Amino acid sequence: MPGHILVVDDDPLLCSLLEMALGREGYQTHVVYSGRAALEALDHEPFDLILLDIMMSDLNGFDVIRQLRSSPTLATIPVIFLTARVDAISQRIGMDAGAIEYLTKPITPDDLIARVKAALADRS
Repeated sequence: MPGHILVVDDDPLLCSLLEMALGREGYQTHVVYSGRAALEALDHEPFDLILLDIMMSDLNGFDVIRQLRSSPTLATIPVIFLTARVDAISQRIGMDAGAIEYLTKPITPDDLIARVKAALADRS
C-alpha cells in the first residue's frame, strides 16, 4: 500500500521531480523547503517516511532528525537522507542520528523508488 511521504529539500526543481516520481508509484507527497517547515508539517500530519536533505538554510537535516528522534510521537518515522554531501563523516553522522538510508544526489528515480519501497515494507 502506498505511503504518505514528507519531502524536505530547499531545491524546488528537485522537489517537483521527486513528487512526480513518487506520485507515479501512487505515493502521496507533501513538500516543504526547510527544516523548520518540516517540523511544522509533522505537527499537523502523519507521515510514513521522510526524505530529508542535509544542507538547508535554517535547520539542517542533522538538526531535524535529532529533533525527530527526541520526540516520542515522531521518533519511529523512518528517515532517508537524500543529499549532495558525499563525505564519509556526513554519512556516519546521518546514520548515527537515526537515518535508515543515506542516499547521495543525483539518484535515479528507479533507485529512489526501490529504496522507498524497501523502507515502507520494513515499517509494515
